[in-house]
Amino acid sequence: MTRAKTDPSPAAAPVPAVTTPAVTVPGATLAGATLADHQARILRALVFIDDHRGEELTLEQLARVACFSPYHFHRVFAAHVGESVGAYVRRVRLDAAATSLSFEDTPITRIAMDAGYDTPGAFTRAFSQKFNLSPSAFRKRMRARHRTSPMSLKTPNLENIMQPELRTVPDRPVVFVRRTGDYNQSSGAAWSAICGWAFPRGLVGPDSRFIGVSHDDPRITTSEQLRYDACITVDRPVTPEGEVGFRVLAGGRTAVFLHQGPYAELHRTYEAIYGAWLPASGEELADAPCYEIYLNTPDNTAPADLRTEICIPLK
Repeated sequence: MTRAKTDPSPAAAPVPAVTTPAVTVPGATLAGATLADHQARILRALVFIDDHRGEELTLEQLARVACFSPYHFHRVFAAHVGESVGAYVRRVRLDAAATSLSFEDTPITRIAMDAGYDTPGAFTRAFSQKFNLSPSAFRKRMRARHRTSPMSLKTPNLENIMQPELRTVPDRPVVFVRRTGDYNQSSGAAWSAICGWAFPRGLVGPDSRFIGVSHDDPRITTSEQLRYDACITVDRPVTPEGEVGFRVLAGGRTAVFLHQGPYAELHRTYEAIYGAWLPASGEELADAPCYEIYLNTPDNTAPADLRTEICIPLK
């Protein structure tokens, strides 16, 4: 449900990072191995939350996914993520609900259920506490803001951009690194990390795709909590290692828009998609994040010639 990505500013298909020789310190190898193991297990839990956000999630269930006891999982999760398990799940659910209210006509009762709340009343109380507005008032305010905003509808080549190709895309196995923070910084850090890991292992070939997933809307989620995944497609399962995860990006019906130009202008295309195309399309968004496929790289391409596919999963 988290779909409206307004300023991802990704670093597409960068070259692998240069690594320096490791310095051996007594006890450091064991400590490093433990840290990497904890990172991999917490990342597994975070991906599980992404994939099952609308379902009942218990501490015991997530602890099993991460192969921790509930007691230790709670502490390790908070240490790595900076929030308790309950606070994190509640926040990402409510932020996703806010995005749905901003761009969809889905009934509030259904949004409440998708956010994991049994009753609209419980959802309204939690939502109002976080955003200081009821869900209906929040929707009204966001819709009014969209009507008074130019929504970048004067984007160059808008008529061509707003003619998406409807595809049924396959599931895509990927290796990825997640970074949290302002997209302008976190995206570059994520790409540096995943490329520095994947290239030396021979996982990047001519058919590899470089995909960016911006999970949160920066107009709703605070900048320090924005989640960005830098993903590279692979042709076989890969064992997760530390901060590098492996997952399958679900396929299905997808509207694919072609953005040509600087990454700094991506937000204008997103605004046009959500502000102009979506309301007129009659389509309903799938419960999955949109993502970007970077067709060329700024390493050897002028900003005006960068080509990015913006992929919007549909029901």
